[in-house]
Formats: sequence, structure tokens, C-alpha cells
Amino acid sequence: MARGRTASKIQKKLNFLCFGEPFTGKSTFASQFAYMHNEDGSPMKVLYIDAESGSVDNYLDEMESNGVDLANIYILYTQSLGEVLDYIDKVKNNEDFYEIGEDGEELDTIVTDAEGNPFRADAIVIDGVSVLYTAAQQGLLEFSKKRARVRADDNGLIGDQKIVAIEGSSLEMKDWGALRYKGANLCLALLGTGVHSLITCRETDEKETVKGANGQFTSVPTGKKIPEGFKDLDYNTHTVIRFYRDEDDTVIADVIKDRSCVHPKEKVADPTLLDWQVVIDGNKGKSKFVLNNNLDTAVATEQEIYSAEVMSNAAKSMSKSEMEKAKMSVQEDTSTDNATELQNSIKVAIAKLSPVQKKEMQTKLKDSGLPTAFNKVTDVNILKQILDIVSA
Repeated sequence: MARGRTASKIQKKLNFLCFGEPFTGKSTFASQFAYMHNEDGSPMKVLYIDAESGSVDNYLDEMESNGVDLANIYILYTQSLGEVLDYIDKVKNNEDFYEIGEDGEELDTIVTDAEGNPFRADAIVIDGVSVLYTAAQQGLLEFSKKRARVRADDNGLIGDQKIVAIEGSSLEMKDWGALRYKGANLCLALLGTGVHSLITCRETDEKETVKGANGQFTSVPTGKKIPEGFKDLDYNTHTVIRFYRDEDDTVIADVIKDRSCVHPKEKVADPTLLDWQVVIDGNKGKSKFVLNNNLDTAVATEQEIYSAEVMSNAAKSMSKSEMEKAKMSVQEDTSTDNATELQNSIKVAIAKLSPVQKKEMQTKLKDSGLPTAFNKVTDVNILKQILDIVSA
């Protein structure tokens, strides 16, 4: 569903993509949310999702010695993109977090902050999105093997032929499209929480496909570094920074894009996230506006619109005479007391309905207390009642 607002001043939320090689300062930069405060002066409460298995743990002692109350940081360890999205939803929906036991199950104890209140994140850090990508890609690859096994069975393959077909399967174009969708949905889901956010990932070489003299196509590096994993993460992120170390081993933040204009297209030595505190302080007195839309809701909306168009076109294409013939045909099929024949008559009647009519029919059945799943119904009287509604 579309959202709208007047062009009034609203609060700005920080939204970062930080990428680079290991040990270039990405996690250090991300952890500095813990040193920041909200526009009302209260300490920032940080949900730190660690996919790198311990990346933030190395900074906790230093944080505490510098005055950070560690109770305002809640750390989650997972390499599952699905679980990450679930926790993002918890933040968006203002839900409680529960302590997690050794077996990974949620306990009855609600996670609280330093003041003893139920934990509510002011910022989300996802450290290690490249790991989430690898897990998502492997999950699709396993699905591809299952798909290949079904195809092998359908084609009657056995022995080595079947093994090669299954183990040699790879991701198809639609699978790569699914991965791209997952990455875009992750970024948009973060923007829809109404809190500050930062994701980190590793880097890789950008490549382009070039046709050689022999007519073969190969991928060659362009010389540019890009985020590793999900494609086009930078398109759905407000501030994009590449981290690297120069010849003096100094950490450099190459700010590629910064919609907050704190460091517009600059190279910053020994960068600190606290430079962006000025954006948060500037939120005082401004109204809050949360854009809750994400790709999942957008796709659902598009499906509804498309279904409505199909239903409308189907209804327009059926003439009145065809509708009368369909009704007469259904009525002819009802002259029986046999349950099986009644079931078949119901199927024939439903098949002749447009999607809109099918939806109306299901609603009428529910309102009449009749089952919509009639295949296992053997009561002739009930089947006749269903058929009466279906053929009305």
C-alpha cells in the first residue's frame, strides 16, 4: 500500500553499507553506535546481529572501560537471512526480545536494557552480510539439487547419469534473481524499521564480460571494488563507505555516497561513526515518519492488482449467453444422489467460474457453514447444498 505525507521536516535515520577486506575497521566503525545518543540525550540501544561469529566480542571490554553500559547492547549470533529478517520485524513491530537458551530456543525471560525496561533497539547492526549471502546461496543450491533429482527421475536416469545430473546441478537464472531480491528486501526492511541501521560485508572485484579474439566470453576485473554477495546493496542504502588500509596501515573510509552530507564523497582517515551524531542531534523537534513498505509487501500488492486485472478481464470476456449456458450445464449435472457424481458436478461448476466468482463462492460457503474443501465430503445433502451455492 502506498504511503504519503506533506513535505514537512522529518527525522533522519542513519543507514550505512560498509564494505572492505577483513581487518579494515568495518566492525570497529559499526560498534561505535554504542557510544552515540538519541536526539533526547538517552544512550543508544543497539541490536548487534553478528554473522561473523564473534566480531563484536573483541570490543566489549574497551566499550565498558570507556563508559558504555553493555546492557544497552543485545547481541544475536546467526548466519540465517530468514532469522535476521524475523528480528528486523521484531524491531519494526515494537516486540519484546526473549533470552535464548543453549539449544537456541527462546526462554520466558524478556531482554531488558540498562534501565530495566524491555529492550527496544535504536540502531541495528548486521555484521557480515556476505556470510548471509553464502548461506542463502547454498540453500538455493541444495534446492537446485532437489529440482535436478526430480527431473532425473522424470527422465528415467539411473546410476552415474543420475548422480552427475544431481551433483552437477547449478543455480538457474531465476535463482540468481531470487538472491538479488533477498538482498534488496533486506535493505528495504531495515529502512522500514524506523531506527538507525548499518550492514557490513566483504569486498570483491567488479568484473565485466569481454569477448576475446577466439569468440569466447570471459570475465575480467574492471579495477573497481564492490560489496561481495548480494547485488546492488548500494542502491538501497543512504551512505556507502569502502574501508581499506593505505601504505601507512592507516584505516581509510572512502565515502562513496552519503545522503546525510556529513562526508559527501570524501576519503576520511581513522573514521569514526560519531561524526554522524550531528544528524541525530538535528532530529530534535522534527516529526517521525516510518516508511514501512518493503519488497514483500510491494510484491503482495502487485499480485493483488494483477489478480484483479485478470479477474476483470475474464468477467468481461464471458458474454451473458455463455453465463446462462454455464448455469444450465451445471443444473443438468445436479440430477443425481451419488456423492461421487455430486463431487464431480461441483468440480465442473467451479471450473467454469471466473476468479472473482470463485472468491465470492468461497465466501458464501463459509458464511453458510459449509466446507470449501468438498473432496472428502460424502454426505449427499451437504454436497447438494454446496452445489446449489456453486451453481447459483
